[in-house]
Amino acid sequence: MMKCLLVAGTQSGVGKTTITLAILKALKDSGYSVQSFKVGPDFIDPSHLEKVTDEPCYNLDSFMMGDQGVRRELAKGDADYAVIEGAMGLYDGISSCAKIGDLLKIPILLIVDASASSESVAAQALGFIKYASFTPYKLTIAGVIANRVGSEKHAESIRRSLKAINVPLIGTIEREASGIPSRHLGLYMGAETSLSASALKSIYDSLDIEFIQRAAAQLTLDRPQEPRRTREAVIGIAMDAAFCFYYRSNIESIQKHARVVYFSPIRDALPDVDGLYFGGGYPELHATQLSANRHLLDDVRTNADDGMPIYGECGGLMYLSRSLSTVENKRVSLTNILPVDIQMTQKLQALGHMEVEAVRDCAIARIGDTLRGHEYHYSTALVDRDARFAYRVTKGDGIDAHDGIMESNVVASYLHAHVYSMPHEFDLFVANANAFSRS
Repeated sequence: MMKCLLVAGTQSGVGKTTITLAILKALKDSGYSVQSFKVGPDFIDPSHLEKVTDEPCYNLDSFMMGDQGVRRELAKGDADYAVIEGAMGLYDGISSCAKIGDLLKIPILLIVDASASSESVAAQALGFIKYASFTPYKLTIAGVIANRVGSEKHAESIRRSLKAINVPLIGTIEREASGIPSRHLGLYMGAETSLSASALKSIYDSLDIEFIQRAAAQLTLDRPQEPRRTREAVIGIAMDAAFCFYYRSNIESIQKHARVVYFSPIRDALPDVDGLYFGGGYPELHATQLSANRHLLDDVRTNADDGMPIYGECGGLMYLSRSLSTVENKRVSLTNILPVDIQMTQKLQALGHMEVEAVRDCAIARIGDTLRGHEYHYSTALVDRDARFAYRVTKGDGIDAHDGIMESNVVASYLHAHVYSMPHEFDLFVANANAFSRS
């Protein structure tokens, strides 16, 4: 049984990631085993959480995986404490922190940015507590963490105002506390930058960790039964600075029935594999290096022509295209498998949850299947008029009203699909790889 809590905020940018990292570090430094989770379709924050816990971080999103999928994911945790980092504001989004908190019946720590207020922190907290009664959710807000506090006098004013409404103040974080730098898709990845142990300790020293431990709720969840594993097919997964956006459960689904090998499209040759998975990431930042690895590009294209199943998501779509042009209009050639050219833009083109219906059989889906996930990209796809699409978009933007460009046994789209939304999970993809290996 794990003890669990959710770290939420009044809005984006209030310091959820930094404070969640500090709480995880405090619990770990106290000798407890810890597991992290992240609300919503996020790849970047989990990379930081994993760096502190040395354990996988799993996403919790009721739109992508359904209520049972959220429970199934949380049940993977096998630790003393599970700490869930929220997304956006407490009530924001189709799979909000409020929905996850109500679904799992766990207490919430509410972070408030106190940089431009003092007693109004209590007003915000009271509003967030009272607003729950106007929603379908039954929530327990265990207390407030005030971030970006300027002085002890400032902290005392906040403490006094929260005491007046009988809401515990769990801690006050100084305005100068360290944070993680950002770029166009969010924070830098955990492998690129992280907060030092001393920086995290200085933050958690400002928190009432004993209160947090007492507030966490005991959860009892049935651990999912693992199927018998077979290892016939070998799936190559692109993993480096250019391709680093994967849902942990997508990879684990493949590993149930196949052997996974990782390779770097920036520098490696193609490993001996029966299928390929190119996730999202930052191919636009490494376009020159990707284009220079001509042996790999040629080998991927040759295998695609031979019928190897290849699946790409966003960054993978870029890699499998003819070319990628940067915002400075520097154009590089890529695999030339799909009849599409990618143009990077300075303006965000799409952000949000996404749903598609398969209108053709492809490497990962059959006609009529519904897949859910999200899209987030600063690019447009310039597609040939005779291109074939695997998906009809029912929610979101995609390439246009369609997504999932197909060629032979290759399919790639802007959709980052979560495995729990896929009717066959990745079993169909692995089956296609097995068929390819026997051909």
